[in-house]
Amino acid sequence: MRLKPKQHLTLSSLVLLSGLAGCSQTPAPGTDNSDNTVYVNGQFYTQDAQRRKVEAIAVSNDKFVYAGNREGAESYIDQGYRVVDLGGKMVLPGLHDNHIHVMGVVPLDVCDLAGQSVNLDQLASKVKECLPRYASEPGSWLKIEQWVPYENNEPTDNYKTIRQALDAVADGHPIVLSGVDGHASAYNSKALSMAQDDSGKVVGFNAKTLGKGGVFAELAPYVSLDSGVVRDAAKEKIPVGSFDMFAQEVGDPRGEAIYGAILPKVAQVMAQSGITSIQDACTNDFIREQLVKMQQQNLLNMHVTAATCFISDDYKGKVDIAGHLKKAREVRAEFAGNPLIKADAVKIFADGVLEGDPFSKPPFSPNAGMLHPYRTPHLKQDEETGTVTVTRDSEETKNNGIVNYKAEDFKNYATALDADGFSIHVHSVGDRATRVTIDALEAARQRNGDRHIPHTIAHLQMVHPDDQKRLGELGTFLTYTYAWINEQPEYDVLITPFLEPSKKGQDINDLLYNPKNYTWGAVYPVGNTAKAGAVLVAGSDAPVDTRDPRPFVNIAAGITRAIPGKPAYNPGQSATLEQMLDAYTINGARAVRQEKLLGSIEPGKSADFVVLDRNLFDLVQQGTPEKIADTQVMQTVFRGKTVYSQ
Repeated sequence: MRLKPKQHLTLSSLVLLSGLAGCSQTPAPGTDNSDNTVYVNGQFYTQDAQRRKVEAIAVSNDKFVYAGNREGAESYIDQGYRVVDLGGKMVLPGLHDNHIHVMGVVPLDVCDLAGQSVNLDQLASKVKECLPRYASEPGSWLKIEQWVPYENNEPTDNYKTIRQALDAVADGHPIVLSGVDGHASAYNSKALSMAQDDSGKVVGFNAKTLGKGGVFAELAPYVSLDSGVVRDAAKEKIPVGSFDMFAQEVGDPRGEAIYGAILPKVAQVMAQSGITSIQDACTNDFIREQLVKMQQQNLLNMHVTAATCFISDDYKGKVDIAGHLKKAREVRAEFAGNPLIKADAVKIFADGVLEGDPFSKPPFSPNAGMLHPYRTPHLKQDEETGTVTVTRDSEETKNNGIVNYKAEDFKNYATALDADGFSIHVHSVGDRATRVTIDALEAARQRNGDRHIPHTIAHLQMVHPDDQKRLGELGTFLTYTYAWINEQPEYDVLITPFLEPSKKGQDINDLLYNPKNYTWGAVYPVGNTAKAGAVLVAGSDAPVDTRDPRPFVNIAAGITRAIPGKPAYNPGQSATLEQMLDAYTINGARAVRQEKLLGSIEPGKSADFVVLDRNLFDLVQQGTPEKIADTQVMQTVFRGKTVYSQ
């Protein structure tokens, strides 16, 4: 949302006036000043309670000791502090990513599509290229990372479906495409035939096992035999020998080696992104071990909240509150004295995803938990032009997706976690899943009293208007991935036709972007939830969609809700720049209970900050907030030490 110039100037004047007094924390007499620095001639946006903009800051070892006007910094210079002139650059506290899978931000030495969408000819060529290098043994698995399930994958003269393309070039190998969303994978026929029942017997995914009365009947919503796409709970039935971070075991020598090799690059990616604090949104023993290794190698230049995750149990709907609590307590205790890593959060997957496939036969519905049944769309895409037409009226199905936990079980689970002092971080995509999540958080507060523990909900792709208000009333922390909020027809056609009635001959854009539709007002309701009192935070969900955490792309998208040059997706739900900066700094710190340590530039807090190549407020004032996406980090300082510069 663009700020009027007058509003921005008034705000700037206020913060300049409030910064004249300054704040300081005087070092003890006789302090060794060799690691002490005064930074001057910068535009320091402190993100403190008054949102002051100051002229200088001072750092002693790993803490801020001063933030105020230039004159107030003289005493530190007189004490021998080193002086750094920032040349008028904008400075922010170190950025916080509240939902990231940090071991995924760097590619492994595996076959990788790097998040680039491909047609089926290109996909087949990639398989041929990778088989000799990554699956040289006869019949061995080929796993291809960072496949995009919801873009391209278009038929060609040679291949009509993903499964057909993989089968044609498999040469006897089982093949899996691992989706960038972390939920969808695609398999060839040999791989589908390797699905195992609960006893470990190989029975395969087929019409019989997925049909009524079949051993996998409950998994039918997760499996498309036509395309070979399999999602969430069903993926676990196919025993893929892979190096997925969630499948690794501590002590496996090859897994340890392949991830150990990327740790320096992980540190580099995070530092050059300006991110000095994260919540790793789903950690197991292996991932936490890698974080400790980074710390031991002086590579962990960020504060980490490691959310303990029980992803397999969640998608099975397995209710093991006592077991989960026991494990979460053990992990929390393990990191209790660690200065950089803590583990006082638990991740819960409430549902799946909203992407379906309206072009498969039959159409493959989404599985996120929705309040109303999905529709069966009837669409046709012209293979030459890509134009999509509605060929018949849609029909209502009896399927409204899946919420992994029954309502009362979810309430009991949330209550137990809250009572034990854990913050709860929930993956929730569909509007029904979010309603069940809100009910659970409300129940925890009613049963335990308000324990002032920040609980967060991530994604929130569809939220009913009533629940948008309830999120505000609860003061819930909301982790949107703002870069996903835009009009993107090739993606939106995989979602909206399942949610909205469609009529034969209807213009596809009218179906996707009609302001009268329920979807228009329910999709990523950033503005409404913020106005209602919810707290905006930010999470990239990297490596989902892209490995790059891209904080400034997210900030720009939060303001514009648009891809540059394209229409905004319900611009009334936009955030302001001030809200986006809060989301990435002080609110991010509050969401993980570290606001006394980080999130703002204030004396006594960890000296974490980033220097930018442009002033973001100037771009908004000039009416070009989309250019925020191109912002470069010039310097990242963590605990007083420069960990990245250019």
